[in-house]
Amino acid sequence: MAPDERLKIVHFLFAAAWADGELAHEEGDILATLLSTIDLEARELAHVQTWFSTAPPSPDWSSLSSDPATSEAVVRQALVLAGADLTYSLDEIQFLERLRKLAGLDDVRFHAIWREVEQLLVQGRTSK
Repeated sequence: MAPDERLKIVHFLFAAAWADGELAHEEGDILATLLSTIDLEARELAHVQTWFSTAPPSPDWSSLSSDPATSEAVVRQALVLAGADLTYSLDEIQFLERLRKLAGLDDVRFHAIWREVEQLLVQGRTSK
């Protein structure tokens, strides 16, 4: 994956994490782990790290539907971020529905992914 694509995905995920107006501790932990696995230039990483304390500008969500595999991965990770605390605020649910539409996912596929993510999150909590 090209560096600009990695940065775009990270931007989407930080925007998703901030959808309810705050970055929960669990969301920050997930994003920090993700950043430790992605090869970003020092300048890009420094910029992205500011998003832990301040919401990023809104990304170009319309570009999400251009690559189905990437859009599904972003939706899946956004669901993980939103459900990391095992609760969903109204703002998060509204954002996820908007994201579903922007990603071009139908209701059936979206809710199947959501169920998979919830099962993984619950399993992760019970295994601790």
